[in-house]
This record gives sequence, C-alpha cells and structure tokens, in this order.
Amino acid sequence: MPSSRPTRRSCPASWPRATRAQAKSLRPRWPRCARPCRWSTAELGPPVSASATPGPSGPRVVVVVDRAGERLTAAAAAGVAQGWTRTAPHTLVEAHDCHDGGAGLTAVIADRLGATLHPVVVPGPAGAQVPAAVAVVSATDGDGADIGAGGTAYLDTAQVAGRHLVPRERLTDPEGLSSAGVARLLRHARDLGVDRIVVGVGPLAAHDGGVGLLQELGAGADLAALPAVRDEWDCTRLVLVTTTEAPLLGFQGASASLGEHGVLPEVTQRLEARMGDLTDRVNAVLPPPRDLLTGLPHRPEREPGSGAGGGVGYALQLIGARTDDGARFLLDELGIRTRLPGSLLVLVTDRYDYTTVHDGVVAQTARAALGFATPTVVLAREVAVGRREGMSLGVSGAYELREGEDLAGLAARVARTWTPVR
Repeated sequence: MPSSRPTRRSCPASWPRATRAQAKSLRPRWPRCARPCRWSTAELGPPVSASATPGPSGPRVVVVVDRAGERLTAAAAAGVAQGWTRTAPHTLVEAHDCHDGGAGLTAVIADRLGATLHPVVVPGPAGAQVPAAVAVVSATDGDGADIGAGGTAYLDTAQVAGRHLVPRERLTDPEGLSSAGVARLLRHARDLGVDRIVVGVGPLAAHDGGVGLLQELGAGADLAALPAVRDEWDCTRLVLVTTTEAPLLGFQGASASLGEHGVLPEVTQRLEARMGDLTDRVNAVLPPPRDLLTGLPHRPEREPGSGAGGGVGYALQLIGARTDDGARFLLDELGIRTRLPGSLLVLVTDRYDYTTVHDGVVAQTARAALGFATPTVVLAREVAVGRREGMSLGVSGAYELREGEDLAGLAARVARTWTPVR
C-alpha cells in the first residue's frame, strides 16, 4: 500500500548551480523564534534546582521542622540548615519551627515570636496545683514598634490538663478528671489585657466535655448561666487551634478515640452516653442557631474540633471560639506560608508515617507548598510510608537516617541531589 506521506525530493545533481539555488529559495522559511529553544541545555540548568528561585548566591531552601510532640528540639532546624549549606554553600537556607497546636505550643511561640512568658499556678486535672505559662506577644504598630496595649496570648492546655499529669492507670477511666484548670488559664490570659487568645488543644487527661471549664467560668452546676458566660467572653477574640477535627459525638468522636489509648469499649460507651446527656442540657439552655435554608439546627457537638481535649474544644466553641487546624493556623501565624513560593521545601520530622501524611505539620505544610508548585522533600529519623502516599501531598522524596547519622549529616547528603553545585 503506498504511503500517504509526501516524498521529499532533492534537486538533481545535473541541474545547473543557479537552478539549484533557485529551488532552494522556494523552500518554506519558518520564522526564527526570538526566545531561546526550550530544550537548550544552556537554559535548562540542573534538573532539580531549576524550580527554586535563585537569590544572590543560589536557590532558596526553606527548612521547616515539626516540633509537635516535643520529639525534635529547637536545635534541629539550625542543624539541618548547617548540614545543607555544608554541601551546597551556594544556597540560601531559611530555618523555621512549626507546631500542630498541641503540647509544647508556647515554647515554639516563645522561640519564634519572642513572646514573654507569664507564669501561673492552676489546678491540674486531678486537682493538684500545677505550674503553667501564658505566652504573650505584644501588639506593634506599622513600623514594628511595641505600642504597649493589646496583643495575643497563647495557651498550651497540656500544661494544665495533659495526660502526663495523671498516673497511667487513672487514664483508663478518666471519669472524675476535670478541665477547670483551662478556665483559670483563660482568665489569667484575659487579665493581661490582650485582644486575642489562642488556645492550643490536643489530647488531654480530662474527658468531661468541657464541663469543668464552663463551671469554673461561672456557668453553674447545671450550666444554666451558660448564656451569661458566653456574653461575658463575647468581647474577647478566642481562637481554638486543635490537633484533631474529631467531633464530640459519634463513631469518630472524642469518646470513640479513647480506644486508641487503651480505654475499654464499655468505658467509652458510658462516656459517650454522658456526652449525649451533656449536649441535651446545653442545647436546652443555649438553643443552637438554625440554618436559613434548611431550617435545621447547627449542632455544636458535631462541629469539627469539638471533640478536641475530651470536649474542651466543645466548651470553647460554646463561648464563641473560632476553630482552626493547629498546623494550618501556625503556618500563617509564624509567617511560614509566605516563604514557600519559589523555594525548595525541606520538611523535618521524627517519624514519617501514615498519621504524618494525613494530619499535622508535615501534611499541612506540604499541601500549602503544593498550591505554589513548590517541590517538597522530607527528612525523618524513620520513614514508614512509600512514595505513592507522599505524592498525594506533593512530596517528591523522603529520606531517613542511616546508622550513626544525624539530621545534619542527612541534610548534607540530600543536598547533593536537590541543590547540586552548578
């Protein structure tokens, strides 16, 4: 079967030279592009660092260390930055700490924002007095000068209600433990004259649905004065940052999640029933608003984050707190999100596993970087997931420590691949 492609014909050698020149002049002339060819090797440069915006010396690398759980210290970010620049001195490396809003929040705020720590002693979950601190960042004017009024207070509820404050055997049945200490911490923060209070809530020892907190704020034993408490806190901007989006009730709620900590099923079912009775009392005293379209009530016990801290999140939402994911909130609060465009993101965590992929600092920062088309790599002491799981976050590679290697050495090794010397 004859080919449909046109046959290329050349000028016969017997043609006179002038005739051949005339035939050549009849060939189509394609316009010459003013821009260099996109496949020019001179324009491509190194394949891995081309996406990072070069600064005065080279590509910009943003290192973000996951300080959640206090498994990595403040020195980890500096160590990774030093290791990276040791291999790639032409890069501009920025080191940042981030957190998920759980235990250790105030330490990160003090390190990153220069907060002032105000000590306070409040009742713990079992009633014993425990020390805590409120981190306060003063308000500034447009030039960055302290104006001496307002500001933001950051609270770490784990300091006054954390699981480490209670014997392990007591945690198997948390009935009788109270969240009243969180209310004392709130009042102390408000008395400092701040405009905004950020409350970090993670796993806590108490599982009272926030009743201890509300009663300490003046709601009464039967919570009848809850509307008055809500009005009292209406002028204070409360921000609830949580490590989980679990609701108060349901199969994915606060009581059901206690099974992960060794609480028996019969105990979790009893606690779930108590939480249900609590929400009925609250909805009778403080009727939930109704949706304008459907007419159905907005059930506060089903709101994301209401199950945080065994119901502390629920209580804070009842008095007007706005809720946000802790890691996502701190990306903006610490100014990390604005540093992601045009850089190479290096996430440093203790363990890179299925939990890390879905929640926390690594997941939220990688999703933010994906929105800017910023390449992301993960450095961890242990990697327990494959590349396919990380690709959903935009993570291009994950690297774990070798035997006898520290994070600085791992960073130096990975830098050879991702920011090679030109």
